[in-house]
Amino acid sequence: MKNKNILITGGLGFIGSHFAEYIHEVADNCTVTIIDKKSYCVSRETEEYIWNLYNSKKSNGLSILYKDINLINDISTYDYIVNFAAESHVDNSINDGDPFMTSNVNGVYNLLSMLNDKQRFVQIGTDEVYGSLSFEAESSIESDTLYPSSVYSSTKAAADLIALSFHKTHKRDIVITRCTNNFGPRQYHEKLIPVVVKKALADEPIPVYGDGRNVRQWIYVKEHCEKIYNIMLHGQSGEIYNIAPQYESEIDNLTIVKEILSVLEKPESLISFVTDRKGHDFRYSLNDNKYTTNLMKGKPVQLEFETTKKTFAEDLRNTIMWYKQNYDWWGKKSYN
Repeated sequence: MKNKNILITGGLGFIGSHFAEYIHEVADNCTVTIIDKKSYCVSRETEEYIWNLYNSKKSNGLSILYKDINLINDISTYDYIVNFAAESHVDNSINDGDPFMTSNVNGVYNLLSMLNDKQRFVQIGTDEVYGSLSFEAESSIESDTLYPSSVYSSTKAAADLIALSFHKTHKRDIVITRCTNNFGPRQYHEKLIPVVVKKALADEPIPVYGDGRNVRQWIYVKEHCEKIYNIMLHGQSGEIYNIAPQYESEIDNLTIVKEILSVLEKPESLISFVTDRKGHDFRYSLNDNKYTTNLMKGKPVQLEFETTKKTFAEDLRNTIMWYKQNYDWWGKKSYN
């Protein structure tokens, strides 16, 4: 991709910052603008990392606007708008759904309402919109009925449907992605893997919902960003694309916790079972044949991160060690 103007909303967050990093690697003479309101889960270290990354490559310009997407009033200069901006923590949505409505629904509508017919809009969705699967059920496909269980997943489903309505009614160029659970460096420690690492390093009790048997499908964040990029370039307008990992990584929460403790050489006695989350979905799993078989057939291979060619166990171990070595990413003390 050359000579394009790209807007990344939520670009200082976990996945958004990795996508900005990926664009830096693959784009030629492109200008990137990040819009981010710098909520509680944005690290100053991440912001400095992205600034320094772009400053080291003169051909790629970077601008950062510190704004809520609801307050943006002009996006007409961008060729691509990739929307990562969202409230995403399910527990928070159970306690207070208002911020999720404001960001995930109203904010997305605000962006969509400014689109023109020369722009492509990529809405970053989630596998949670499909709802809970039984252990025996087939993986979700893009045409499955949506059964969201939380305010978070309901607002993400709403955003997808609003985006599709803009494609149908206003003929806007829109594609939607839905991905499995992400993991990797720079994720805020409210999500499962970083919170387990943080508490294990501090020898604190590790809360596990229910019996820990809830199953998730995990993708390394850099692989996710590579696939978003391919969909941004090659996806058919008005379509939804599931994104799943290249390796088998459906695993229950208790097993992940035990693996992290093993890598860190910490005792399983740190595990503390707590009351299950309200409306806790049992299993998510995505079928990504639409992406792998249809979208990428015959397409040129993009730059691939070396890490995406490893196994799940290797990517998980590397992620665990990153958190151990960068424990101060959010201003906390380091552990040796």
